Amino acid sequence: MRDPVTVSRLRARSVRDLQPNQSERQGSGRREFLQATAAWLAAGASTLSFGAPAPQQPTSQVAPWYKTVYRRNVIDMHITDWNPQFLSEFDPETYVSMLRLSQVKSAVVYAQSHVGLCNFPTQVGRTHNGMKGKNHLARVIDLCRSSGIGVQLYYSVIFDRYAYEQHPDWRIILANGREASEKSRHGLNCPNSPYRDYVVALTEEMCQQFDFEGIRFDMTFWPAVCYCHHCERRFDREVGGALPKVIDWEDPRWVSFQRKREEWLADFAELLTRKVKSRKPKASVEHQASTYTQGWRLGVTELLCRQNDFLQGDFYGDALQGSFVRKLFYNFSPNLPYGFETSMMVALRNHTAKKSKELMRAKAYACLADGGAFIFIDAIDPVGTVNRSVYEQMSEVFNETKVYEKFLGGKLCQDIAVYLSLESKFDFADKGKSPLDPNLSSRLPHVDAAVSVCKALIENHLPYGVITKKNLSDLSRHRLVVLPNVLMMDAEEVEALRKFVAAGGVLYASKYTSLFTKDGKRQKDFLLADVFGASYQGETKENYTFIAPASGNESLFGGYTQKYPVGLDWTQLLVKAESSAKVLGKTVLPYTDPADPIRYASIHSNPPGIATDNPAVVLNQFRKGKAVYVAGELESHETCHHIFINLVRLLTNAFSFEGQAPKAVEISAFHQEDQQRYLINLVNFQKDLPNIPAEGIRVKFQLQGKTAKRLLLLPEGKPVPLEKGWDFIQFTVPVLETFRMFALEYG
Repeated sequence: MRDPVTVSRLRARSVRDLQPNQSERQGSGRREFLQATAAWLAAGASTLSFGAPAPQQPTSQVAPWYKTVYRRNVIDMHITDWNPQFLSEFDPETYVSMLRLSQVKSAVVYAQSHVGLCNFPTQVGRTHNGMKGKNHLARVIDLCRSSGIGVQLYYSVIFDRYAYEQHPDWRIILANGREASEKSRHGLNCPNSPYRDYVVALTEEMCQQFDFEGIRFDMTFWPAVCYCHHCERRFDREVGGALPKVIDWEDPRWVSFQRKREEWLADFAELLTRKVKSRKPKASVEHQASTYTQGWRLGVTELLCRQNDFLQGDFYGDALQGSFVRKLFYNFSPNLPYGFETSMMVALRNHTAKKSKELMRAKAYACLADGGAFIFIDAIDPVGTVNRSVYEQMSEVFNETKVYEKFLGGKLCQDIAVYLSLESKFDFADKGKSPLDPNLSSRLPHVDAAVSVCKALIENHLPYGVITKKNLSDLSRHRLVVLPNVLMMDAEEVEALRKFVAAGGVLYASKYTSLFTKDGKRQKDFLLADVFGASYQGETKENYTFIAPASGNESLFGGYTQKYPVGLDWTQLLVKAESSAKVLGKTVLPYTDPADPIRYASIHSNPPGIATDNPAVVLNQFRKGKAVYVAGELESHETCHHIFINLVRLLTNAFSFEGQAPKAVEISAFHQEDQQRYLINLVNFQKDLPNIPAEGIRVKFQLQGKTAKRLLLLPEGKPVPLEKGWDFIQFTVPVLETFRMFALEYG
């Protein structure tokens, strides 16, 4: 999975490479760190080894713990110690008894927290006052072991209040010279500073003291754009010159800074992963994974993913967010199952307001239907106790879901692949702004479009997945790839997609896709112009535009006409279609520029007024495959979802399955070839709970040359009537309350 060139480059950057010269070290904080750990090293601890190769993990017949565990837990423990009552009532026996009650098989246990205090005896950091004289962490690990519960130790990196207070030189500094943590509870430390050494030393100490199944490094991301002198020196050494302070995604220097931030973060993560693997070869390592869909400032890309054994992250959104990230994790995680976390409370800031059992059931079943491990998050009381009712509720939920675990596995049916570019999580509209500008765009045009596409596919009950650059070598498993306004692409992506279409694949692409490279350079034409059958000519100045059906294509636009075209909130690109391509829609402009406050047609809206010949939707045959290119962000608008689906069906109408069901019902399927069956899951996840049962759902499943034997309702194995057609079967789900699982066996 690893790119050997990138890995060798990252390995070459040991901590020593990042240290300032002798004159620069004065007041840097490194001397204080070395003094703080000298006693520990002198007491017999092994010398720290930075960048040393990790030994190969011995071959074993026993699968890693994370491949078989679907019920997991995290108990947040970010507790300060200024009050002697804090954690004074913590009792390992009671703590683990709650884990047993909830029926989890793995738990993330806090060795340290955002506060930065350690919950064990330490000579590197500082032990929480409530733990002094005790080794509660060791006792918790022992009790979990005897209860059949695996343990992942928790370590909060970058977010570390203790390190922040002790070493001012380690702090993240903003573009205005102020500290990023000013007036904040959090202490934010720069991973380019000697803080790196401290984290490695504390990780080493944890590995020496405890036996555990894995380590979770939380908060491995950039919480702000750092301009500290450590970052300045590293950038000057590796790129040259001062750090840029003006955002411009068409400025190669600004983009090079962003690419360095991504590399530096991955370098820091690799340092920690390799340290754990060198001491505990069988232990898993994961870096908090909820950040992959978030904006550019966090600096999280595929480089970070490589430092994980599996992905696990916490999410607090709706059913759509959950489906999107789980489909992403399925394809992105180095190993399966991935982990999907959510809190028991309605919000992290609310310590007592529990989510309803119906909501937790829906989330747990939705995760199960996507093949993921479900993790519930609780938060410890400051005194060290927990709310028993939380664990009773989760026990009831897991008591339902665990009976399905033995059926899980197989390959996700994902005929439609939605492409997510981890280097395209920004908005060109921020050009000329400071990273500190309070008016930075709240939009992520590419990510927003990708999520919107997934919503359309879910509501139309079509099989989809979310893929990244990591999956380029396996594009042939999909029938259609969607490129939703991919803002930046590289040559590897372009070539893989061109080959995919040339070999018979079909492609949907929109707006800026393949116009910009990942070094921030606008190309003269789309890099995929030959595939699109369209060439770049410019962009409308109007930021509200329309698309009207070309003559003869009205049915694709579902009620929108040349007089009343579909409106888009943003600009469109001006393109020229090849003579061999077919124009399905054309750009229509409003009467006047919407930015003009004086000359306008309607004071409240921007009605269509100027028809153009600019091709807005182009269908092109490229060798054995086809592509549709759309000049605007059509797929981002829910009012256009039916048009998007019509274009999808124009490109291909052969799917593994389809369904007739309410929009709140999502269908997923896994091919278990070794058992000659498909696992078909249906989840009813309504906005307002408890669910209103859905009745009369119809599912059509393609057999692809196989012969259906029988359809079973799981877990009981009850036969379900099915109707056989030519190369497909159909069946009815009489009533769906929240979840149903079926096994379709074939011969």
